[in-house]
Amino acid sequence: MKLNIAYPVTGAQKKIEIEDEHKLQFLWDKRMAEEVQGEHLGDEFKGYVFKITGGNDKEGFPMRQGVLVNKRVRLLLRRGMPCYKPKKKGERKRKSVRGCIVGPDIAVLSFVIVKRGPQDLPGLTDVEIPRRLGPKRVDKIRKMFNLTKEDDPRDYIVRRKVKTKTGNVIIKKPKIQRLLTPVIIHRRKTEKRQTKARKERSHQNRVDYFSRLTKKVAAVKKAKKIVEQVVKPTKVDADKQGAQSKQTKQKQPAKQQTKQPSKQEPKQEIKTETKEPNKQQGKQQGKPGGKPQGKPQDKTQEKKQDKPQGKPQGKPQGKPQGKPQAKPQGKPQGKQGKK
Repeated sequence: MKLNIAYPVTGAQKKIEIEDEHKLQFLWDKRMAEEVQGEHLGDEFKGYVFKITGGNDKEGFPMRQGVLVNKRVRLLLRRGMPCYKPKKKGERKRKSVRGCIVGPDIAVLSFVIVKRGPQDLPGLTDVEIPRRLGPKRVDKIRKMFNLTKEDDPRDYIVRRKVKTKTGNVIIKKPKIQRLLTPVIIHRRKTEKRQTKARKERSHQNRVDYFSRLTKKVAAVKKAKKIVEQVVKPTKVDADKQGAQSKQTKQKQPAKQQTKQPSKQEPKQEIKTETKEPNKQQGKQQGKPGGKPQGKPQDKTQEKKQDKPQGKPQGKPQGKPQGKPQAKPQGKPQGKQGKK
């Protein structure tokens, strides 16, 4: 098994290969992020404490933290998950990964020195490799060089020389992140001022709107009350009218009892007198109903006597005979008068 040991203090890294399985047995069933004593690997690592950071199996599949098995499994991975780098937006893929438990199928195991022992490891702790790139964030620059607030971190940027293809030498430096300049401070103040003014304006508009709305509702209610008072009487007026109507109803029956008998009796007598001659007249003339006629009965009887008895009447008796009887009766009477 190969062991990759890193020492962050000096920035050095070294690979060690151990073939003795008896020395590696203490690593079986260990998980990632566990700390291991280095004295089991040999006397040269006595006093060192290592931390397991990862590894690969014999086929090259990486160990994944959180998969609590000592074998290979297939997982559906998406963007942001370890052991997968998507090529398209929203892409998901099922890939094979190795569990986080160490087993005999592991080919390479990665360590980080947490605690240094009394002896130096050649090529690891006795060598100091300068950092190729320096920190970019302001806080980390200040922490690295122990700067105060008065110091300008732009003067402490780690610069490096780069030789181009044409042979020119240029100096590269990182862009400082989260650096507060007077321009940025002024911009933030203006943004805060604008947001505050916008909130106050919207609040004032809301207050004005609701004040106008309450006034409008009050005016509508007032107009509605005026209309109701004009169209419908109030409850007090209705009660007064109801009391007056009750009093008038109580007085009216007494008056009607005194006046009704004198008025109704002669009317009934008149109706009986008028209906009797009409019924007799209707029977004599052969009419279906005895309707009252305005002309007296004496003239009609005289006209019937003047008619010649031998001639039959032209129209049936069911139809009214008032007009046709007047014409033939007038002619004979005129002739008799001339003679």
